[in-house]
Amino acid sequence: MIRSGKVAVMRYQQRWKVLAATIVFLSFGNTTASQVVEPRSEFQLTVDVCRFRGGDDAHALVELYYSFPRASLTFAADSNGWMAGADLTLLIHQNDSLVHGDRWLVPYTVRDTSLLTSTINLVGNYQAQLVEGEYLFRLIGRDIHRRERTDSVSMVIPLSPFASDGPSMSDIEFASSIRKGKEGGQFYKNTLDVIPNPGGIYSEEQSCFYYAEAYDLMLDGRPTNYILSASVRDAVGREVVSRERTKRNVSESSVLVDEFAVDKVKSGTYTLILSLLDASRIPVAKSGKKFFVYNATLGVDSTLLTASSSLPMSIYMTMTEEELDREFDMARYEALGDEKDRYEELSGAEAKMAFMSEFWRNRMPGLREVYFARVEYADRNFRYGSKAGYRSDRGRVRIVYGEPDDIDRHPSETERRPYEIWTYHQIQGGVYFVFVLRNTGGDYELVHSTHRNELRDDNWERPGVAY
Repeated sequence: MIRSGKVAVMRYQQRWKVLAATIVFLSFGNTTASQVVEPRSEFQLTVDVCRFRGGDDAHALVELYYSFPRASLTFAADSNGWMAGADLTLLIHQNDSLVHGDRWLVPYTVRDTSLLTSTINLVGNYQAQLVEGEYLFRLIGRDIHRRERTDSVSMVIPLSPFASDGPSMSDIEFASSIRKGKEGGQFYKNTLDVIPNPGGIYSEEQSCFYYAEAYDLMLDGRPTNYILSASVRDAVGREVVSRERTKRNVSESSVLVDEFAVDKVKSGTYTLILSLLDASRIPVAKSGKKFFVYNATLGVDSTLLTASSSLPMSIYMTMTEEELDREFDMARYEALGDEKDRYEELSGAEAKMAFMSEFWRNRMPGLREVYFARVEYADRNFRYGSKAGYRSDRGRVRIVYGEPDDIDRHPSETERRPYEIWTYHQIQGGVYFVFVLRNTGGDYELVHSTHRNELRDDNWERPGVAY
């Protein structure tokens, strides 16, 4: 069974009461210049949040992960060597009311200051069970020896109960390592120690680990087989890593854990998409999340670079609410499921303008220009009647996967409907898409593809489809 997380919340709250006196002493104790090693970098928090099923149907479990550079702390001499630490405060608001607050110390001690030259991030986590609603999380951190050195991160977290009428999936937690764990450890869950990577940044020497949970997997109380599909896509939607494995579920919940190397992946922004597929290969649950790769050997994919480094808010300031709605509708293939839900809840041009600006700022610089260039191409070339080209099957494939390497067109063949075959050599070792003009005066429909996540019908040439 998936753990509830209640014990972890209590542990942090009780620990602060013990450490409060220590923080006061360290904050105001007298040290001379020779007894202090000054910080070598800016004190900066990195924060991530994941939502899991809570201890009951009314609650969601929120896990907050944080990290900061060890070199950003001030180290002071003490009897054990050199001691530093961060004083952290978490405030959770809902509708301008404080619903939860906590404070704790993250101490760190080294025997030899020469060890401080290495780049290490100190990592921690925090858990809270909350009912449905929208919350503002604010984490504030301070150097315990230099109280003026502070940083804070705020984020809005929407929560809703996980569906009980079919399979669902938690958020994805990126990790620096996942291994067999010992119960009672800070990062222990479901027999594993999951060391979070809050920034989701990986270098070429690392493997990208991920952890997620799936719920309500039994079918009428019987074990069911599902296919777990993991797909990594670059900033313009091209698939660079893909794998599948069959999961047989003997309980109603399951832990989804894996890793993949990034040494063959160029520097850039990527999205990991996890999909649960049923026996008919229809997705029944999905979760996605951005991560980042720094590969000094391979460098940046030059096809993703543009002159623009960010999206100015002014792009949206003159748009009406209807124009913003159309913009988001066109961005449907880039949007993740939770982003679609969040946008549907918005009302008014101002809220939607802020959402769309943040939507593109959270993605790789220049992606908006690349994406809408594809949308424009789809509208010019695949529009028919009153239906926009980006809503057509060919338009969607062109936007998501880019320009095909080859198009085999068959506009007129005896006793056969017009059809096209688009081939992509660089996706999953080579895939193709078949579009057929099934109705005169209509549009080409996708009837078959060898891509793992697309419609597959190996008998697409049968009467009624191709004839």
